[in-house]
Amino acid sequence: MNGIRLRHLVFTGPSVEPAKLEFADGLNIVYGASNTGKSFASEAVLFMLGAVSKLTKIDEIKAYDAVWLGLTLGDQGDFTLYRATKGGNLKLFPGLNISRPIGKGEALMAKHSAKATNSVSYWILEALGLQDRWIVRNASGEKEQLSIRVLAKFAVVGEDDIMSKRSPVYVSNSYTDRTLDQNLFKLLLTGQDDAAVVTVPAKPARVAAKAAKLELVDEMLAQIDREMGDAPADRTHVDAQLAELEASGAMTTAELQAVQAKLDDHTANRRNAVDRRQELTAHAAELDVTLERFAKLQAIYNSDLDRLHSIEESGSLLAAMTSRDCAICGAPPGAQKHHHAAEEILMAHTAAAAEARKIEREQHELAHVIDSLHAEALELATSISSLKDQIEELDQYALDLRPTEASLRSSFENYTSQRSELSKLIDLHLRREMLTIRRAEIEADSTKSERAPLLVGPESTVLFQFGETIKAVLTEWGFPDADKIQFDTEAKDITVAGKTRDANGKGVRAVLHAAFNVAIAVHCIEKGLPHPGFLVLDTPLLTYREPLKSKHGDLSDDEKALKATSLAEKFYKHLAGLEEKLQVIVIENSDPPAVIDDCAHIEVFTGLHGDERYGLLSHHSG
Repeated sequence: MNGIRLRHLVFTGPSVEPAKLEFADGLNIVYGASNTGKSFASEAVLFMLGAVSKLTKIDEIKAYDAVWLGLTLGDQGDFTLYRATKGGNLKLFPGLNISRPIGKGEALMAKHSAKATNSVSYWILEALGLQDRWIVRNASGEKEQLSIRVLAKFAVVGEDDIMSKRSPVYVSNSYTDRTLDQNLFKLLLTGQDDAAVVTVPAKPARVAAKAAKLELVDEMLAQIDREMGDAPADRTHVDAQLAELEASGAMTTAELQAVQAKLDDHTANRRNAVDRRQELTAHAAELDVTLERFAKLQAIYNSDLDRLHSIEESGSLLAAMTSRDCAICGAPPGAQKHHHAAEEILMAHTAAAAEARKIEREQHELAHVIDSLHAEALELATSISSLKDQIEELDQYALDLRPTEASLRSSFENYTSQRSELSKLIDLHLRREMLTIRRAEIEADSTKSERAPLLVGPESTVLFQFGETIKAVLTEWGFPDADKIQFDTEAKDITVAGKTRDANGKGVRAVLHAAFNVAIAVHCIEKGLPHPGFLVLDTPLLTYREPLKSKHGDLSDDEKALKATSLAEKFYKHLAGLEEKLQVIVIENSDPPAVIDDCAHIEVFTGLHGDERYGLLSHHSG
């Protein structure tokens, strides 16, 4: 199944029974008395599709606060659209519902937006394969995105439109929308939109754009003149000044670079001298510590030598006394039986003498090292003093060079300042020259369109084929002179034997308008092109009215001739035969022929209080 099938239209309210109108596949007929809500039902369908923003305010609607439209969307299944009777956005629920289902539903915007995909319009168009289609709306090639608001006029044909003298192609009342209507007609008949068309502004817009560009350029020129000041030097004089300044600046720059290079060299030399002085000073401090430690070691050596010399002298004395009478017992040397440690004394004397010689050698070596360190310390002191003098000389040199460097830097800053001013002035001259050239180009631009007029609507071959489809439909309906039916490419309307549709009575115009819309559906089905899939026709058989009961008055001669035919019966049978391809809902005042009762789903609004249905809104039922 292609397109949409309507399943039910339900009105609910807090204190009334739901008012439900059901629809079947194929042919549906809603007929009955006037002012029972038949046309309001077609308006409600448009309201639920987002094609209109509000419902007509009638007394009966006050008891209801919500509308539910059940529909089958192609192969996607059943859905229900919910909207408050006061308008606003919609909600989408899966399945067919006649009251609030479980769950929050998906919110859909009521108004179509080219920048959003969460609108009811986009949702439906996407299901039809018509999303993101663009239609040229005027001769300048300006486009608008296809919305359900304009497409719905080919799915729901109101009572006023169906009998109007206006061409069925022009679905809107506005003359300014004629281009849009014709290109929408082309989209339906060919499947081709205008997305590739390049927009070219209309002549008034081009004239206004040119004036705006000139005004902008003039403002920019005025701003440049203000920045250049009163009586600015001409470009040639400024260029000469800049050339002279560049020559002088080059010399100043070279001198400054030379002085700066000298200062950089001296700064590097001073840094090296300071680092070397710090290194030598640190080394000298280490030598002082070492000499201090060696002095202490020398004192220890002296103390040890004094002790060893004392031991050595004592041993010599004790050894000499061994040849005398014993100091203890008085025995002569020959009579002494004990040596009283003479051997130990001799050994101690010998050891002390040996140790003393050793220390004397080490003391001699230490003295040699100390002398060497003193010599090194003296050299360090000389080097440190020399580096100090060198640093002072470098500092004085830099100090002497600073005034020259400051003077050159001041000259350089003055040069850069003057150069910046002259460069700015030259830049202003260049900008002014470019803007002057641009202004002349804009002034010379033509406001005439260089593009050939846009082709509007379908090509003649397509319109001829469509005319043949209309002829086939009206032949099925048994319309008189159907073999003389044509679609006039100039009038964009149906002619019968050369007579245009608008020259007929209301009832004949309504039948021909209905044939136009049915032919579009048949054409799309046969060509495999997108179509809404359903068609609502409000009062297409107006010619069968009873003049005394109808607000449309007496029948014209052509209406009387048409009423005398069997067109109504054939009309309904043909539409019923499209059941597999198209759902049709016919809203009528007159009773349908009895022979079609078995091939249509029929709802009757009696307009009478009783057991049968009064009208659309159920709280009028008795």
